Amino acid sequence: MKTDLTTAISPSPSRADQPPWNHAPHLAFFGLSEEPFLLTPNRRFFFRSAGHNAILRVVRYGIRQGEGFIIITGEVGTGKTLLLRMLLAEFRAEFKDEYETALILSPLLSPAELLQAILVDVGRETAAASDNMESLLRELNGYLFALASDNRRLAVIIDEAQNLPDETIEQLRLLSNFESDRQKWLQIILVGQPELRHKLRQPNLRQLLQRITIIETLPALTPEETVSYVNFRLARAGRDNLVMGRRARQRLWRLTNGVPRRINRLAARALLVAFSRHSPRLTASIFSQADASLALDQKGTPRFNRSRRGLLLAGAVSLALIACILSLRPDFAERVIRDLANLVAIRP
Repeated sequence: MKTDLTTAISPSPSRADQPPWNHAPHLAFFGLSEEPFLLTPNRRFFFRSAGHNAILRVVRYGIRQGEGFIIITGEVGTGKTLLLRMLLAEFRAEFKDEYETALILSPLLSPAELLQAILVDVGRETAAASDNMESLLRELNGYLFALASDNRRLAVIIDEAQNLPDETIEQLRLLSNFESDRQKWLQIILVGQPELRHKLRQPNLRQLLQRITIIETLPALTPEETVSYVNFRLARAGRDNLVMGRRARQRLWRLTNGVPRRINRLAARALLVAFSRHSPRLTASIFSQADASLALDQKGTPRFNRSRRGLLLAGAVSLALIACILSLRPDFAERVIRDLANLVAIRP
């Protein structure tokens, strides 16, 4: 008998005072102490793929050089935000004597709002209360000068940078002019989706494009990395020997294309499906059922039903077209019928 997935994870009222993951019996079924596939970025679950490591190395080099803009792009769900958190952690550990950091997470800002956000993040809330651009620039310049006097710099890191207005990007370029004879006072790192590259190629932003010293793309995981990623997260959550056969591994990658966020969603649902089947392993059919349940649209229609409707519609259009041709060319219709009859060895 198939278990309803909602019923399978319903919390017990007597355990309401425990952490949420302790309320989920499917985790206990697999010997997991916590949810391994939460979508919330958590540095404990950071998986160092070849692509992630390569970008971290390049960014470290760019930070050491301290010149120009650093651009990191990646498709939705490839792990840019978690990579950003790892980068911030490294800043605060490895570069704490060289850099202060300002993190901007809401980039839909005007030039003045950008300056205010930077000043607030570095602890200058009072000065950030001003709406006057000249006053804001003077305050930021004074702050950067004080850092430079102590042989330090400011790193401004902006997430979702593809959403930056053009005039704010131009303001960033102007901020990069803050410098002494020896070094830049500001290091700017922009992180965003592939649209960021297209934005920066606009003719009106060509001056900034010339100041980019590093531009890297975060790739999706390979098939081998996808399996390692799942096993890594399971091990972090207390289980390091969950069985996945060859077909299951292939199905997992085919359904997710190695995108970490998709992997998390699919693997989390697959654990529920496996629990409902009382299966101690993840199989290809379990991944397929999990994918079908995730593909439900708002009306509750599975993806494969939508595909079937599309095929039926295409077939109906084709039949209508054929009928139209036959009505216009009766001689052609007679020839088609005779040929079909001969094909199936039936005499008309």
